[in-house]
Amino acid sequence: MGKIVIIGGGFAGLAAAEGLAWQRHSHDVTLIDTRATSQFLPLLPDIIGHSLPPGILGYSLKTAAQRWGYNFCQAKVISVDLLRRIVITDQKEVPYDGLIIASGSETSFKACESWPQRPLILDSIDDAVRLRDLAEIDDNSHYVVCGGGYTGVELASNLNYLFKRRKSRNRVSIVEHGRNLCKALSTKQIAFIENAVRRAGIEVKVGTTVAGSDQDRLWLADGTVISQARAIWAAGVCTAQFVQSLPFSKTRQGRLEVNSCLALESGVFAAGDACGFRSGKDELRMSVQFALTQGWHAASNILRYFEGRNLLPYSPMDPGWVVPLANGRGCGNILGMEMFGRLPYVLHTLICMARSFGLANRLQLARHYGK
Repeated sequence: MGKIVIIGGGFAGLAAAEGLAWQRHSHDVTLIDTRATSQFLPLLPDIIGHSLPPGILGYSLKTAAQRWGYNFCQAKVISVDLLRRIVITDQKEVPYDGLIIASGSETSFKACESWPQRPLILDSIDDAVRLRDLAEIDDNSHYVVCGGGYTGVELASNLNYLFKRRKSRNRVSIVEHGRNLCKALSTKQIAFIENAVRRAGIEVKVGTTVAGSDQDRLWLADGTVISQARAIWAAGVCTAQFVQSLPFSKTRQGRLEVNSCLALESGVFAAGDACGFRSGKDELRMSVQFALTQGWHAASNILRYFEGRNLLPYSPMDPGWVVPLANGRGCGNILGMEMFGRLPYVLHTLICMARSFGLANRLQLARHYGK
């Protein structure tokens, strides 16, 4: 009997644990995560804009352990000793014979390290609740979302939606260093997003960056000074520190460059946001769909590794994506088709319900959005 360790209890890590549970094996499985719950990150902005109860987005990793037959260790991973085959945490050392690294990604503060205090972020349920609570008592601040990618746009849209509902005097801006918001989208989709956020009253400043911060003021690179500012950082992500310290090749975001079978070395695999998998010339984007399928695939291959069988290559399938806005509209690509308006938002909501952890959470989400 071998020891399998999964680092991370997000989409990829839980998919790996579930995948192992569905296959008959005699190995001892341990999942390590700093949090007690797995968190449904795609709906975090809705805690702010649509009063989504935070508890719906969490799923106990202890409950999942009982359901899927793994041992749960709540601890922070400090490093991985590849020679001794041990995961070193702040609680104890966990030996492994096979390892799946599915530790996800987190906000990168590299560009604002010199600021007197860190800006607000949206990495967890607690972050979303903190932002919501602050926004609900605030009445005259300028919320500046630093970063105009998918996360930044969704966050700004939901903050603005909350302020309009409360009829507060707070303002929302998005600052993006590129020429457009959501620059990876098509020209038509970019135009849809930019028109939608501007019509909602969100100020969009592109082609510049936040150069500095001093108490409640922000300086932009173009010379603009924003007073009574509350900065929210959505300008990039990175992998966990222990991942960055591993002696493997990495992508620009610090993701681990795996081979076609999601392997890094014998018995060590990566999945989800921590995994830099190339499909043709392009690196797969960070997405729930790829995290789930990579988690399942890594689980299958780690068992094949123990059995001495050939590993199977991972073949990604991309059903599409949606950028949802708080007004119930959005745009995206579904099965290769561009969509705009109400339909992509509805599809996004239905997919989130289906992928949510646990039947109770799914039912609560259905009741909330069915109001």
